[in-house]
Amino acid sequence: MLKRKWVTTTLALILTAALVACGNGNSNGSPSSTDKGNNGSSGKKTEVSFWYLWGGVEGEYVEELISEFNASQEQYEVKGLSVPDMQKIIVAISSGEGPDVTDNFSNNTASYVEKGMLESLDEYIERDNYDISDFVPAALDSGRYDGKLYALPINVNFNMMFYNKALLAAAGYDGPPQTEEELLEYAIKTTETNADGTIKVMGFPDFPNVYYTNSMAFAMGGDFISEDGKTLTPDNEGMKKGIELMQAYRKQFGADNVLKFNSSAKYLDATDPFIQGNQAIRFDGPWFGHTVKNVLKKDIDYGVAPYPAPAGKPELAGGGEVSASTFFIPSNAKNKDGAWAFMSWLMSKDNMVKFNDKFANLPARTSAYDDPALQDIPDFQAFAEAAKNPNLKSFPTFGEQGSYGKVITDEFELAVNFKKTAEEAMKTMKDKSANLLK
Repeated sequence: MLKRKWVTTTLALILTAALVACGNGNSNGSPSSTDKGNNGSSGKKTEVSFWYLWGGVEGEYVEELISEFNASQEQYEVKGLSVPDMQKIIVAISSGEGPDVTDNFSNNTASYVEKGMLESLDEYIERDNYDISDFVPAALDSGRYDGKLYALPINVNFNMMFYNKALLAAAGYDGPPQTEEELLEYAIKTTETNADGTIKVMGFPDFPNVYYTNSMAFAMGGDFISEDGKTLTPDNEGMKKGIELMQAYRKQFGADNVLKFNSSAKYLDATDPFIQGNQAIRFDGPWFGHTVKNVLKKDIDYGVAPYPAPAGKPELAGGGEVSASTFFIPSNAKNKDGAWAFMSWLMSKDNMVKFNDKFANLPARTSAYDDPALQDIPDFQAFAEAAKNPNLKSFPTFGEQGSYGKVITDEFELAVNFKKTAEEAMKTMKDKSANLLK
């Protein structure tokens, strides 16, 4: 799973009180009276199969939570299985031999729905009066398709701007760039080159640029679909600004030199340029600080801030792209009520806190952000505050969104490597994606 190799201090798990047997209008995932009927009069628990993508220590964390759920009520017994192969899970579901509940990524929701693989959650939510009002809107929307909710997010993933305070101070700056112009200015001024022109210290967030393309377009005020949801808009103004900023930086120092710098580095290991003190500004996610401070044990004086805002539009500050790790119930699950009982329990505020504390991640419920258990996660409050910003958006959810994303990435790479102009690349994005939205 995305950045799930995070290890955090294990807290002693506290067994919750037994779940109330009827739907009671709260968000604690209590099995409803309909669920209880599955148990009959024998008192024997019915089995719920849960396959999850985590393994190793993370898999042990998941099993701890499964054990807690099983001990908390008398209706269901969840049997967990680590299957760190997404395709294997999908094949099993397609053949009718899959689990009752599993996890995945929000960008796969639409394609799975179109294949008839996902159970709508709306009936369960309405039946139990299950509260989803405090979920981060963009994360919750990533589980919707055609007006229905098919998956619930356990966490929220988006990127922020990390900056090396010492490198910015040496260049005369006492804080991060606030606008697109300042980003380019700071990046140029903080970049250091060797005698042969190669880059010694990179000032621009060109590494890892996987976190640049879509997020920067959103941050610059763009969107990838029209407001009415009928037209794909890869040729948006935010995309143009994002391309032109990277082009300007690469033109200044040479695209070949930038690519050489990037190719010499490995993400989140000893050669990572930011960790070595050789990158002034980068875009990264909530896992970054935990990895630097708690896993790699590096002492770096850095700050965290939202992406810069587009010029003259401060109201758009804090924009970016949201994704999530999600849970869903297959449409052919054998124990759907049991699957919902477990999933809704796990998605309650208290249990979501326990889950994300272990994985050093940001919960999908904003009501959890003040919980004391999460405050020791590096950079947690910076991300928690940023998650409330309405300028965060999710990539359009539809069956061909993977193909759409690839078209954008391919053309973006051609543009920033000067094979095409920004306008040419965006025209091709538009042309190639014209028939993807059906």
